Amino acid sequence: MAIHRHLKRLVEIGQLAKAGTPPKVFYRLAAAIAEEHPTKDRRTTDLLDKYYAYVDPTGQLLTGLTGFITWAKNVGKQDQINSLLIRYIKDRQEANQFITPRSWIDAAANVAKSFPADMHLDGVYYLDFYSLPTFGKTRLGSLMLYAKQSENKPLIWQTAEESRPVLSALLAHLQVEAVGFVPHSILRKVQFLKEFSKKLNLNLPTLSIIKAYPGRIRVAQKTLGKLEERITNARETIFVENPGRRYSRVLLIDDAVGSGATLNETAKKLKVMGIAKQVYGFAVVGSLKGFDIIREV
Repeated sequence: MAIHRHLKRLVEIGQLAKAGTPPKVFYRLAAAIAEEHPTKDRRTTDLLDKYYAYVDPTGQLLTGLTGFITWAKNVGKQDQINSLLIRYIKDRQEANQFITPRSWIDAAANVAKSFPADMHLDGVYYLDFYSLPTFGKTRLGSLMLYAKQSENKPLIWQTAEESRPVLSALLAHLQVEAVGFVPHSILRKVQFLKEFSKKLNLNLPTLSIIKAYPGRIRVAQKTLGKLEERITNARETIFVENPGRRYSRVLLIDDAVGSGATLNETAKKLKVMGIAKQVYGFAVVGSLKGFDIIREV
């Protein structure tokens, strides 16, 4: 047990790299890449630790300065690391201007631009941006994407743990009475939002929202390039079971906000059915500029 504790600590500080899963686990010496480009700038390291992550080609999730330098090397920009760090800090600080003092991003105005005459959401919030220009996925974006695609329960649980404090504060701020989790388009053995909801364990009524296709082919939102197609997909395939109870405020929870079509169409159904007077949307991550459609989630 002592050896395992030491090994875990060595992996955490980047001295060792871990491969495999129990009972077959392998450890090797990790390249001390961070030491090649030491930085005494606490602001830089703090921002990288909080917001940056990189998944390398072998599946290692590398965070902070180590992850940043590994990314730069793997894309052939190792000779530009210092200038890239300066650019990253600038981009990240600009992005952080959209994060409110309550630690969430208020994105209602951006979503409303997509539905100028048919906006049914009373508010839209997410924790962070999915990606930044030049530097790709943020730390939270990486956690969400790879947790979902690889059906990795520990990563899903980690994402839920990191989301819980802000989400709990948002629920209290909005005085939410019930929540609903947006169903996935693609069937997986481990569904992200199902595990996410279990780990959150919110002490609120949960609406039953179902994805059902009239045809035999399940068409995922991410495959649809046009907003109109996404609206049609959401309108024709999302169904809400009437709970027989009415709520003043409901929060819909999703993993990522792309166009916002699914959240908006689901909010419309809740209001038309008389289930909710006000409907808000929440996602772990969303697009930085104008809610550009996210294709790979």
